[in-house]
Amino acid sequence: MQARLSASDSKIAVLEARISFKENVMEELKKENKQKLNVLTVLEARMSASENLTEELKRENTDLLARITTSENKSTVLEARMSSSENKVEELKKENAERPKVAFSFGLTDAGRIGPFNTDITLKFSRVFTNFGQAYNPTTGMFTAPVRGAYYFRFSAWDDRSSSSIGANLYHNGKRVSWNSAYNTDPSYITITNALVLQLEKGDVVYMVLPSNHGIWDDIHNRTTFSGFLLFSL
Repeated sequence: MQARLSASDSKIAVLEARISFKENVMEELKKENKQKLNVLTVLEARMSASENLTEELKRENTDLLARITTSENKSTVLEARMSSSENKVEELKKENAERPKVAFSFGLTDAGRIGPFNTDITLKFSRVFTNFGQAYNPTTGMFTAPVRGAYYFRFSAWDDRSSSSIGANLYHNGKRVSWNSAYNTDPSYITITNALVLQLEKGDVVYMVLPSNHGIWDDIHNRTTFSGFLLFSL
């Protein structure tokens, strides 16, 4: 009986040792599982963060694509406007190239006093400053319109004789369109000047006339002048 009891105690001790070992193994396994669960939780959190970041990137890409599309559309519009502007510039260049260059400016003479006479005379401005297009003829005193259009004309006249009249009238196709006269009562100089815009047909003539019983003066200082130019064709 004693021997059997001793053997039973030995078996119990062995079983307790095995149970203790298994419990230790279970604890280790629990720790490992807990660590694995923690790792898994971390991985799940990282995966969730990665998915959120992916969604944000997708939204950003969508917004970026929309902005790129808008920018491309604006670029297309700007290119179209640029092309249209360039075409207009070319058209304007062509118009300017085809547009006749008409401008003149003349002084009357360097002879001093002219007039008075008993009849009207056409003033022939002979001192040329510019005569683009050669539309003004200093031999006849006539400006001939090379094209139909609006023309600007300006003239000024000077005289220094006291108790005398100064005058200069502008004519269009034989019709007086501007009468300009003044009487000098002082022993000093007197001036008159005027300007106007006329619509002319091709071939129309414009010229200045010294009216009868009026005088005028010009010298190297170009005190009496006649100028004009084409504003635009019609």
